[in-house]
Amino acid sequence: MKKMIKKTLVIGTVALLSGMTVFAAVTEKEAVDIALSDAGITRDEASWLNSHRDRDDGRVYYDVEFRSDEGKWEYEIDSESGKIVGFDFEESRSRASFNGSLDRSDAERMALSDAGLTRDDVSRFRIETDRDDGRVVYEISFNTPEREYDYDIDTEDGVIISASWEKRGRVGGDRDAQLSQSDAEAIALEAIGGDAERLSVWEEWDDGRFWYEADAVIGDYSYEVDIAGTGEVVSVSRDYRGFWK
Repeated sequence: MKKMIKKTLVIGTVALLSGMTVFAAVTEKEAVDIALSDAGITRDEASWLNSHRDRDDGRVYYDVEFRSDEGKWEYEIDSESGKIVGFDFEESRSRASFNGSLDRSDAERMALSDAGLTRDDVSRFRIETDRDDGRVVYEISFNTPEREYDYDIDTEDGVIISASWEKRGRVGGDRDAQLSQSDAEAIALEAIGGDAERLSVWEEWDDGRFWYEADAVIGDYSYEVDIAGTGEVVSVSRDYRGFWK
């Protein structure tokens, strides 16, 4: 009879807990910090960070996932004790063969300096390694209130392979505005910062709005510039040609 009572009490307790909110001793933010600390990664270095609370066999835990330069990390953190109860790591294929001499922090400084910005000027900063045409590169992206920036920098010799910025939000001004060809050429040259060895400018229509598109070459780089009919530069990109010349 004693064993029967004990069993009934346990069942009743489980049923009661399943119908009420469980207040965890560890918050979701603390669980994320525990996972990042174990991986030796800061929040700035983590990307695609995702976390949520889950339950398995009556155990409540936090599922934390993120990516870094090294690869993909997955953690399960017990919500009561904060202990790591599950862990998985998948090494980045590009990282596995990474032997570049350019330091990550140097690549960051190169991109920001090229954009004429500091780390305090930007948000949503991300840097990862990837492989492009057989080369391992740092992929760097960041935003300002006005623009979105993207860079690819070779990890071996520090060459900026590609760089671009694009205006955020809608293009303002008169939708019917249409500047002259000579004005568009002058704006394109100013946007790329120099006299081009070759420059081609042509008219385009997109979403009922007049545009100019420009292609140019300066030294080892080819450029593309999009200019609205109002004369506003909407995007600028450049690609390194030195590897293939």
